[in-house]
Amino acid sequence: MSRLSIIPAAMMLAGVLAPAAMARTGAAPSSAMTDVQAPDSVAMYAEEMARTSLLHNTKVIFVNGDESDRAPRDSVESMVARFYFDQYRNSQDPESPYFIFMSKDANFAMGVGGSIGLRGWVDWNGMIDDYDFNTYEITMPKTPETMRSIGASMSSSVIFFNIMGRHTPVGDFRAYIEGGFSGYGRTGFKLKKAWIQLHDFTAGLATTTFSDPAALPETLDGAGADGRLDKTNILVRYLHTWRNHWTLGASVEMPSSQPTDEDTHTSQLRDFVPDFALMGQYQWDRGMSHVRLAGVLRDMGYRNLDLSANRHVLGWGAQLSAVVRAGRIVTLYATGCYGKGIAAYLGDLSSGNYDLLADPTDPGRLYAPATLSGTVGAKVQILPRLSSTVCLATLRHYPEADPAADTYKYGQYLSINAVYDFSPRLQLGVEYLAGKRMNCGGEHANVNRAEALLSFSF
Repeated sequence: MSRLSIIPAAMMLAGVLAPAAMARTGAAPSSAMTDVQAPDSVAMYAEEMARTSLLHNTKVIFVNGDESDRAPRDSVESMVARFYFDQYRNSQDPESPYFIFMSKDANFAMGVGGSIGLRGWVDWNGMIDDYDFNTYEITMPKTPETMRSIGASMSSSVIFFNIMGRHTPVGDFRAYIEGGFSGYGRTGFKLKKAWIQLHDFTAGLATTTFSDPAALPETLDGAGADGRLDKTNILVRYLHTWRNHWTLGASVEMPSSQPTDEDTHTSQLRDFVPDFALMGQYQWDRGMSHVRLAGVLRDMGYRNLDLSANRHVLGWGAQLSAVVRAGRIVTLYATGCYGKGIAAYLGDLSSGNYDLLADPTDPGRLYAPATLSGTVGAKVQILPRLSSTVCLATLRHYPEADPAADTYKYGQYLSINAVYDFSPRLQLGVEYLAGKRMNCGGEHANVNRAEALLSFSF
């Protein structure tokens, strides 16, 4: 007969904080109980304290077995701790499930959870016809009809299933699937992630190895900074951590190139060669701070209709990122990315077809334009339940020769927010956003937005 047991946070703290910290950096834990742990004499960061508070509400339901024949306490703690490990977790991912079903030997567990998010916003001095603040989509040119708007959405609501096992015939494993209500008509259900992890290998729909979500400043806006690199691909990845400080990863990812669709001299070829991504990282402060270098290689094909010949272009990108704890209440973020033919990976440009552009001086030729993005930010934990984050970003696009006047040239992004935790699972946030889009022909437009987000996780 199933019994309900509340696991005290004090019992779980040692087994949970280390994997939770490693999850923020994308590192793979060496084991659930032997990762870097905070000594009793070291004060915890605000984020660690918030996570500990959240654990007070975690309930474990044991399936079958009397209390006398259940697994030892440390086995239960180490299994629950695994729910907090995510190879590429970002600040907008849902928290741990409120209820966890666990076998009596603590070798199998399942959690069902999610979050409900109600978002409302007002645009003025310009508008974006979308629930996400994507500067690529700023309405141009400005007209009296597009100077202001109001809207609301439930698009930040998600639901997930998380299943984990250890000491099974196939070894330790984890299966995760997540969907969000941001599909057709802004309310349809859309698959966001679905992956299986066996030891250091991950296969499925997951965040690309080329990204570093933990180094992105926290925003209430779902799109985030205009140069945000947080793309999901179907991939196979190997990721391993040595000595709790060094992490290396590599993946083969399904390609999804987006060449121009406005050139009459060329046609797109089906993607045939996968994308290859690599990352290396050094982490410290119990995994709460890190520096990461990542890269990606792409092959993009097209057909020159004038010559009746297939052509291939090499795309590549490099990213340097960091998240650093500067004291107990301040966190600093920085990300810089440069490459050619990687527009589909970057926030704003992924809305268009900018991986390959037509060369106006050589009909039938497509080339990979250069892109440069930079994001910096800081988070301050003003009070135990009140935090504020500022984010400043830009995304630059460098086409060759004389591109069309309406071609995207650059975008600028600013967000300032404040979030108050009414409880470990109920938050209210307010945010000011400002954005600008500049086209290659000199036309530009900007927009201001104020929004509020009420979120409840379960």
